[in-house]
Amino acid sequence: MSDLNQLITKAYELFESKNYADAIIEICGAEETLKNNKSIPEVSDYEKEMMFVSLQNLKGFNYLGLNDLDKAKDCFEQSLKQNPESSQACAGLGEIYYLANCDQEAKIMFEWAIDNNPFNIFAIAGLAKANRSLGLPDDHDSLKIETTLNKKETFFKSLASAYDLFTSKRNKESLQKLVEIEKLFSKAVLSNDTNKKLSSIENFKGFNFLAMQDFENARQCFEKALRLNPNSSQASAGLAEIFHLREMEKEAKKMYEWAVKNNPENRFAVTGLAKVNKVLQYNETHNSLMH
Repeated sequence: MSDLNQLITKAYELFESKNYADAIIEICGAEETLKNNKSIPEVSDYEKEMMFVSLQNLKGFNYLGLNDLDKAKDCFEQSLKQNPESSQACAGLGEIYYLANCDQEAKIMFEWAIDNNPFNIFAIAGLAKANRSLGLPDDHDSLKIETTLNKKETFFKSLASAYDLFTSKRNKESLQKLVEIEKLFSKAVLSNDTNKKLSSIENFKGFNFLAMQDFENARQCFEKALRLNPNSSQASAGLAEIFHLREMEKEAKKMYEWAVKNNPENRFAVTGLAKVNKVLQYNETHNSLMH
């Protein structure tokens, strides 16, 4: 492992000093070491895969430094095959498109890079220059709901209105308002950020249906919310509550446990888990996912 770390460290040092050809030699050495050492006890298979992704990205940026765009493109595409959410690979492809004067394609890749990592400085700078070429503001990002909605105030005002209707138990009106909000997303590109917002709306609809004791529609909403955002604590808690109301306590417990694991501050989930645990004769805080 120490040999591998030395090769990677040396490769980064050479890259930073713009000695790109020698950096690539060190990267290839690191890749061979990683391949040949199939059983490194302290490194999991997932960690090895992510190391390969990082090395591919680093190699790609070195080829960019050498102006070998074809080889750089191959590296970034290989990286994305292994990790479709690699921000650096998206940014690297964005730079290749930009250098090839394909500004619209560059913009899309830089946007995805930022969506995967909002703190990727290279991607932020890349998006700004691509936007300038297209005559757009530096920070224009079509993946963000704020730039795809005509007026972002519409979204937040409508959401507040839906919440007021929900708290006053005017559930049908609240649902109508939420359907209107969903239409605002009809022309939006589905980024991670957008999916999370849509998931929240589905959860909100689900709790309205729960209040109306329409369990089937509530279930469909919570399941859709989970498809949009698999880590949604509220969606898990909503499904758990449906199981509980149907006296399926073991299934309810499992979903409440996931809800609490994904968000320990979710009071609805914490309270729900406690009541189900009581029925199943467990300690109120018992969570099999935490043991």
